Amino acid sequence: MRILVVDDNKGFLDVMGALLRDHSYEVFLAEDGKQAREFLEEEQVDLIISDIFMPTLDGSRFHSYVREFTEANDIPFIFISGFDDEHTRRVVVDSRIDFFVSKTAPVESLVKLIKSIEAGLQFKPLEAPSH
Repeated sequence: MRILVVDDNKGFLDVMGALLRDHSYEVFLAEDGKQAREFLEEEQVDLIISDIFMPTLDGSRFHSYVREFTEANDIPFIFISGFDDEHTRRVVVDSRIDFFVSKTAPVESLVKLIKSIEAGLQFKPLEAPSH
């Protein structure tokens, strides 16, 4: 599984990258939504994990870009933030493919969510060809 992690906190970004690589994921890192958007113009990923509050292009605007302007607008998207309140959780637009994890949650809860998303992607039935 190819995962793009977006966060303006370099230390958090490095830790997340190492953690996900330890779980055998292919990980790409971006320091803000603008850099992530540019990455997606060249590469495809299976999952996006993004902070919400970032300079240049924040997580909610980056999410809107992914949903409205990319060919892969159904990529699962996990918002991750140190702020766990109603305002922050409103960024989860589609509960089938949008998720929220607090940065204060145990790391294993994030890994468990990723594994459940991965299982759903692996067992998703192929669509019948249209005639």
